[in-house]
Amino acid sequence: MARILSPLLLLPLTLACSGQKDATQPHVVSSQETYEYGTCEKGRGECPHEKALACALDTIASKYNPCSKHEDCVAANLDAKCSGTGSCPPLYVNREMRAGFEAEAQREIDRYCENPTCRSSWPCFVTKFEARCANSRCTWRSFGVAAF
Repeated sequence: MARILSPLLLLPLTLACSGQKDATQPHVVSSQETYEYGTCEKGRGECPHEKALACALDTIASKYNPCSKHEDCVAANLDAKCSGTGSCPPLYVNREMRAGFEAEAQREIDRYCENPTCRSSWPCFVTKFEARCANSRCTWRSFGVAAF
């Protein structure tokens, strides 16, 4: 009986030590929580400061999306990583400026997703996009919507 009681008496001490250790671990601030871009609102989307990243990409795209005809516009190819921003719908820019936009925009996505604590996962209901030149700016038009 004494053999059984000894380990049972040590159990609360073991749990108390592990509980204190967890309580003293500092909170690591994620890159998402600290992300800022110019005067963009830091508001929360699905993840912290996701609206700031969306604003950043829109701001950057505005430097790279002038057009005079539909053929000037192409979809940018970005790795969205922890964010869905820029993937659905894709961002459309001038064909000749695409590489510059992709490099600048990817740096912002990489900075936002450097050490994330959250991953966006909203569904994309539009199944097909078409590049458009409207008001001298590249944009998109939906061609189809997924049926549910």
